[in-house]
Amino acid sequence: MWKKISQILTIVIFLTIFGLVFGEQYWSFHGQNNIQKEYLEKVSHDGSTFSWSKLVSFWENIEFLYTPNLDLLDALVKEIDTAQDKVYVEVYIFTESRLRDALIWAHKRWVDVKILLENNPYKAPYLNDKHYSAFKNEWIDVRWSDPLNYSLNHAKLLMIDEKTYISTGNFSYSLFKYNRDFLVQITEDVFSKKIEELFLQDYTHKKIWVLHPNLVLSPDYSRSKIQSLVEWARESIDFYFPYMADDDFQEVLFMSAQKWVQIRGIVEKDFYNENTDVINNFKDYNIDLTALQKPKLHAKAVLADKKYLYIWSINFSRYSFDENREIGIILDDKNVISEFQKVFESDL
Repeated sequence: MWKKISQILTIVIFLTIFGLVFGEQYWSFHGQNNIQKEYLEKVSHDGSTFSWSKLVSFWENIEFLYTPNLDLLDALVKEIDTAQDKVYVEVYIFTESRLRDALIWAHKRWVDVKILLENNPYKAPYLNDKHYSAFKNEWIDVRWSDPLNYSLNHAKLLMIDEKTYISTGNFSYSLFKYNRDFLVQITEDVFSKKIEELFLQDYTHKKIWVLHPNLVLSPDYSRSKIQSLVEWARESIDFYFPYMADDDFQEVLFMSAQKWVQIRGIVEKDFYNENTDVINNFKDYNIDLTALQKPKLHAKAVLADKKYLYIWSINFSRYSFDENREIGIILDDKNVISEFQKVFESDL
């Protein structure tokens, strides 16, 4: 009898002490978990039930850019040199020296400079170390991405005051000198604020996704949005991909081809030459693939029915869809799509 009473008293005392010492943190932790769970369910639902009618047209607040183009490097350096408020960078690889120096100078001018880099690029684990150290030495707030949140942070994002750049290319000299890559510059206020919210979440190592109809985000809802675009197309699909390593996405493309959708793809030349089985699978479904000889292909994009355009950092691989941090954008702006089509037809 007394033994049972003693055990009950011990439990009561333990719970009382636990509640006094850890109660607030305990319930806060579980409360945050519940909030995050509800948010992720909403994100998943919004991704799977995406409606094209929700898209925002940016009109004059958007510009389509492509490389190789060394003048673009000059322009970005100039923009950073004249930044007044903030410059935020989130990128997989950062090795370009002029952009580095411009960021250091911006910091010395008391511009709010924040930089988020990937600590372990695939097969090049020390690639960002030199610039990371240079920023640290100048007391710039530079951080590594949290490896617990994503397999890799493969995003390519640059914010300069009111301008937001979403890129398919890394911030290297190759982007501007040798690569076929795309950048979209947006000055629309609502979208830019959402991107800033996303950056600050990643920067503070919080695993919460941000919603906007035009935003494509991995890991989480990029696969459902991209798949919905391909399934929606009735007439044509034009796309760029450096490589293909996702069987599920291939099947979605094959199903569209069987519905007599005209599909044309521009592929990185080494992948085209070294993966004949994959290339032949596409040809079996009458999908027209072209190996881009020059410039070097690094862009990732899909245009459906000449009406909706995706531009993103996402490769057609399971890791890019489901494991990495990737950022992209969906557009229906006619001028941007027209410029994209000119580049695509030229590359064909």
